[in-house]
Amino acid sequence: NKFRMTKTDFLYYSDRLLGLVEPAKVRLIQHQNKKGEKMNIRNFMYKICLFLLSLLVALPVWAEDDSIKIKEVVVSATKIEEPVEETTSRVVIIPRKTIESKGTEFIGDILKDIPELNLVQNGGQGKLTEVLLRGGSPSQTLVMIDGVKVKSTTTGSFDFSGITSDDIERIEIVKGPQSTIYGSEAMAGVINIITKKGRDKIHADLIFEGGSFGTHKTTASVSGNSKTLDYRFTTAYFDADGISVAKEGVERDGYTNASFSAKLGIKPSEIFNIELAGRYYYDRSELDDYNYTARKSVDALNYIQHGHHFVVSAKGRLYLFDKWEQILTFSDTKDSLKTRDTDTSWNNFDIITGVETIDWQHNLYLSSSYTLTAGFENRLEKGENKDNFTTSIYNNAFYMNNKFSLFNDWLHIDAGIRLDDHKTFGNEYTYRLGAVYDIKPADLRIIASYGTGFRAPTFNELFYPNYGNPNLKPEESWAWEAGLEKDLLDNKLSLSLTYFDQNYENLIQTDPLTWTAVNIGKAQVKGIETGISARLTDNITLKSTYTNMDTENKDTGQRLTRRPKDKLGITAQYSTDNITMLAGYTFVGEVYDSSAGRNLASYSLVNLSGSYKLIKNFTLFARIDNLLNEDYETAGGYNTPGFSAFAGIKVKI
Repeated sequence: NKFRMTKTDFLYYSDRLLGLVEPAKVRLIQHQNKKGEKMNIRNFMYKICLFLLSLLVALPVWAEDDSIKIKEVVVSATKIEEPVEETTSRVVIIPRKTIESKGTEFIGDILKDIPELNLVQNGGQGKLTEVLLRGGSPSQTLVMIDGVKVKSTTTGSFDFSGITSDDIERIEIVKGPQSTIYGSEAMAGVINIITKKGRDKIHADLIFEGGSFGTHKTTASVSGNSKTLDYRFTTAYFDADGISVAKEGVERDGYTNASFSAKLGIKPSEIFNIELAGRYYYDRSELDDYNYTARKSVDALNYIQHGHHFVVSAKGRLYLFDKWEQILTFSDTKDSLKTRDTDTSWNNFDIITGVETIDWQHNLYLSSSYTLTAGFENRLEKGENKDNFTTSIYNNAFYMNNKFSLFNDWLHIDAGIRLDDHKTFGNEYTYRLGAVYDIKPADLRIIASYGTGFRAPTFNELFYPNYGNPNLKPEESWAWEAGLEKDLLDNKLSLSLTYFDQNYENLIQTDPLTWTAVNIGKAQVKGIETGISARLTDNITLKSTYTNMDTENKDTGQRLTRRPKDKLGITAQYSTDNITMLAGYTFVGEVYDSSAGRNLASYSLVNLSGSYKLIKNFTLFARIDNLLNEDYETAGGYNTPGFSAFAGIKVKI
């Protein structure tokens, strides 16, 4: 099943590629000869895009028959395993091979290339990193690790900065409101980070890496698998001198991260298994102050944050009568943050947050075409901001989802409902209906859904002195989407197009008269998402995704803050048994930042990575970030890394 190209074809396309590269090379030399003049690379990148499209046009000449498509399975959309083709939500899956080929240290560096997401980072490595999914705020996107909800109960959002990529198996991103299954925070979607299990016989992996900004990292893992037991233990240490957090700062702000994770699976019989998982990391981050008058970050010489972060879970799975599956999950998360600044009085605080959850899920496989999922969830949220408040809130919920497959699996329907009983605001109902019509002879799928969502107020919004309001209602949303997916050339070429429209009301904002939290906001987010994926040969894959998004604050008529209208991603990957090479291009359009009170300029990033298996158990790897040394901002007044290079070795024992 390989694509074939004649020598004449090869020379023709080689000449076309050289015709694009040579002018860019001349412009690069000219740029180097004109000190202080910024190189304009956008035209060059557009030509590269056109070249990639020309390759896609030529695919029918190369393609052959008899390609076999392996169905990819997703678990985060409905809490049961189902093929992506049958999922009624739009899903992005980042598999282990992609994560490893990028070679990045932290999860945030992987997510920033996804066009449906906008990643905002307040500085370099280890600094506050939040994600906005489909125009929703960071507190409107639910983040999970192995299905366990993780967030700050004080801010409502999740900081990705300290989550290393060493033990990550895959990342599943489910777009659109998912409150019917997951409750609060899942208004804009869900990001589920799934960690690795033990595979094959017992072995150990050692990774050593170093590079720009005084970065060095060491990782060690031991894993194994047998008929009744699988296990994996990973520990990592990361340290970097870093860059200045402040855009105009001169003092470097370092970061240190020490982590340990474990996953243990026990299968005493075919009908019963247990999975235990745990993660802990400590980090020390040097920070800079923020000047609210100038609306920018400024150097602070003695501002340091220490954090302790825990996630533990136990999951038991029992199969009864071949049709009834029960999953009982206990989980506990805890974050402890302490910041100290000897030069100020306002940068000193102690915050402890935690979430305890019990979830009892029942999957009834009543027939080959009908599955009923129902469950009960009890969640206890705790939060302490020293000298300000100490509190806890419980939430009880019942959820149910029906999955039908009709007309010989041509039509798949999801219909779900959920009831949450929250301590502060009472009951909240959410529902969702979705469908996929799979026209198999045409390799065409039509997808549509409608759903509602909500977000409970955070502890800061409820209880913070002189700001909190205990009478707040939950934020609410409703959204619909419709899309097409088309496979061509025996599944070697895939195209997708989605339109979505999300509406928010009762948004919690600051009352300009009382400076307290109130439900006064309304907003709308709508747009299109397009994607193209082409497997040119068994070794070469090209992918491109683009998101165009219109956002509006319904009260002011302005665009929502930190939501770019345009975002484009292009990747090209070459892989063999011993070599992997990846090139990525990301364009982010101009975006308004309300904190900075100005528009942040558009920017383009080019990243390269590769690995080479020198011998059987010895691999060399390297990567270059921001190849063209682009000067850009994701948050106004905060710095971002320029050109940087990293390299290392991986040894398997």
